[in-house]
Amino acid sequence: MTGARWSTVLKVLFSPVGKILWVGLLVRELLSFWTGQPYDLESWIRTAHAAAMGTDPYASFWPAVPGVSFAYLDTQIPPAAYLPFWPALLGELYRAWLSVGGGNRFALYFLLKQPGILADMGSAYLLYRLADRWTGKPSAAVAVLSFWSFFPYAIAITAVWGQFDSVIVVVLLSLLWAQTSAERNLLYGLGIFVKYLTAIFLPLEILRERRGRRLGFLLALAVAFVLTVAVFGLEGWSFSGLAASGVSQTHGGGLGMNYAFLLELGAVSPVVSAVPGLYVAAQYLWVPGVVLAGWTASRWLAPPTPRSELRAMLLVVTVFLLLRWGLYEQYLLYLFAPLALDVVAFHPGRRSLLLVTYALASLWLLVNNDLGIRFLSPLSVGIEPYTTSLDASASFGLGRTVSLVVLSILITVTLVQLVWTFLRDDERPVPWLFRLPLWLGEAARGRSPA
Repeated sequence: MTGARWSTVLKVLFSPVGKILWVGLLVRELLSFWTGQPYDLESWIRTAHAAAMGTDPYASFWPAVPGVSFAYLDTQIPPAAYLPFWPALLGELYRAWLSVGGGNRFALYFLLKQPGILADMGSAYLLYRLADRWTGKPSAAVAVLSFWSFFPYAIAITAVWGQFDSVIVVVLLSLLWAQTSAERNLLYGLGIFVKYLTAIFLPLEILRERRGRRLGFLLALAVAFVLTVAVFGLEGWSFSGLAASGVSQTHGGGLGMNYAFLLELGAVSPVVSAVPGLYVAAQYLWVPGVVLAGWTASRWLAPPTPRSELRAMLLVVTVFLLLRWGLYEQYLLYLFAPLALDVVAFHPGRRSLLLVTYALASLWLLVNNDLGIRFLSPLSVGIEPYTTSLDASASFGLGRTVSLVVLSILITVTLVQLVWTFLRDDERPVPWLFRLPLWLGEAARGRSPA
């Protein structure tokens, strides 16, 4: 790095922008080492241990790791179901902990969360740079920077839960910075290597180009393939585990925040199962969904502008979230980051729709995780069994299930409105929940809702 570049970096780090980033980072680090979603963090720990010991992490389910595991101690847990970026990185972090962690398990939890946390702060900085580039208004850029730096939902997913989806958010925001097809396809390849989900943008990339340029997506596949093979070769792992991880990522695990939760309820599942092939079709409904969304959005990109690029990304992401068989909390980061940028840069009238979506997702996050008690599991081996008993209880468990049913309906309808908003390019959509009392009042008076 040249002296001029170092000077620029130092100016940013110690500027008002840098101070916001430092404080945002500090908040995340203070929450990182003693919290965690028990199942996922345990999967990270066991995958990391297997990889660090020179074992193929895809080879089997893994038992608790003595001295560091804190949940499901008598249960074997599957490894992280992703391409080798994440298992290999976990293994390296575990090795680093063995060297410098002094055997302290909380130091290990801290290290395992650093990729997600640092990527989350990278997302905040990219949002700042994009807003500054597109609007030329420092106040708008600082507003979106501050929003993401202290966004409770992002903090909960990365610093508390321990997910690494913020790495993909960095890829998505970098796509908005890219200027050429080659740059985008390189980013797609890196994104797919991190998590299969990035492939949802390939139909858009293919359809936005003309003639031979449509083959540019092969660069993305080649990058993901070469990196995957390289890691497997260097680590000496078998490719046999990839099939299971691919199935897990492509059709999802059901339940989640959208309509899939309703279809898997005990009272509903037998009825739906009676329709041949319905469940299989539902699991892959997102595939034609993102193809259709890509085709629709590609027509907005001739020629591309920052506004149309962002609109296309939002449509593809939202259609995927709506149709995904198993919409889990961390996936909402893919919507919230570009939508926050859209509100700041182009559509301030969409702020209320962003806030309503954020409120519903936050309620789901709290209810689904036993009002946050589950995230305290690293503090004591007794917390995970306690929350499991809570979920199975006649009172709390029933209330939790009913609440999740209601929230899954509300979130599904809100995602439908978001899709409709991006299709129509609605400048000032009124959240449907705000109109619901009016509709109910009119229905009660015997008139059709407007």
